[in-house]
Amino acid sequence: MAKRTSRQTGKEAKVVELYKSRTSTLQKRIKKDEAAADALLITNPKDIRYLTGFVGDDSWALVPMRGSVITILSDRRFEEQIQIEAPQAKAVMRTKSLAVTLKETMDKRKFGKVILQPDYTTLATRKAIANKVGARNVIEFDDKLIQQRSIKTADEVKTIKEALVIQQCAFNQTIAEIEPGMTEYEIAALLEYKMRFLGADGPSFNTIIAADANASLPHAIPGKKKVKAGGIILIDWGASYNGYCSDMTRVVALGKMKPKMREIYQITLDAQMAAIDVIKPGIKLSDVDKVARDVITKAGYGKEFGHSLGHGLGLDIHEEPRLAASSKGVLEEGQIVTVEPGIYLPGVGGVRIEDDILVTSKGHQVLSDLPKSLESAII
Repeated sequence: MAKRTSRQTGKEAKVVELYKSRTSTLQKRIKKDEAAADALLITNPKDIRYLTGFVGDDSWALVPMRGSVITILSDRRFEEQIQIEAPQAKAVMRTKSLAVTLKETMDKRKFGKVILQPDYTTLATRKAIANKVGARNVIEFDDKLIQQRSIKTADEVKTIKEALVIQQCAFNQTIAEIEPGMTEYEIAALLEYKMRFLGADGPSFNTIIAADANASLPHAIPGKKKVKAGGIILIDWGASYNGYCSDMTRVVALGKMKPKMREIYQITLDAQMAAIDVIKPGIKLSDVDKVARDVITKAGYGKEFGHSLGHGLGLDIHEEPRLAASSKGVLEEGQIVTVEPGIYLPGVGGVRIEDDILVTSKGHQVLSDLPKSLESAII
């Protein structure tokens, strides 16, 4: 029993050091950017989880510019949960509004000015805070946490890999049970059930199941349309595991695939493989998009590829960086991005093929490994 306690303590200490390191990186960046304030108010729940481990809602986190102890402003519903998930943080259980509790906490800590997250603070919330702490004491500043979160640690990569194992296993089990006459909704429900049964928190986003002509809608919503022999099914799904997201897309055909769909399937696959091949640290985000887009455009379907090539993922299903023609910047080691070109033909159908790619020091690693050849798409 003593040894078990020792191992648990060691693991907990490692986790605490991780959160301290993340907080320190954030503090140094804000100080470097000369944002003169005493604290940063975190209102985005995913950022609170990233910095503390706490996964509850209706709570704020106050990050001091000096010291490593973050204060979580919450309520009695989450008191025990904070003790379990974020024992290194100081918890303040409010009996009044969050804005009033923030003011009281700032006064107690002798904090004058506070930075707000402009992208995650509503106008009403900003007004409520300014009313309590004074408008002159409120600063809106981009903390760039979303960029910090884009660089994944080894443990984060491992967790996303585990999410991928779950989602791929659930996919294989699901397509083995698909039969003509099943509805899109039934297939979506079956796939999501299997992911949960295999250990997922749940789907990382609303599952897309699109049969035949519905597959021309990039974000189709599963409905009562039935799949049929000789038809196609576009499946875009992901698993959330310990808070981290995975994201893949495959297209399958029941028994056979029509010539037009075979054509655009192979073009899409060629475009995806070409884009994956160029992924490495330092390559422009826009250049990765261009590689895939050029393949599809050369084949005559440029206008039918109307969305960006991919996006980062992590605690959110859509994170930085974004692989798009308009994106600035370059890929960095430790980022995980999706590569998902598509061709969509209204009234006919569509193909999108998507995998999750880790940017490594030497290039890249494809984290997902479901087959995607044209032959493997026939079930």
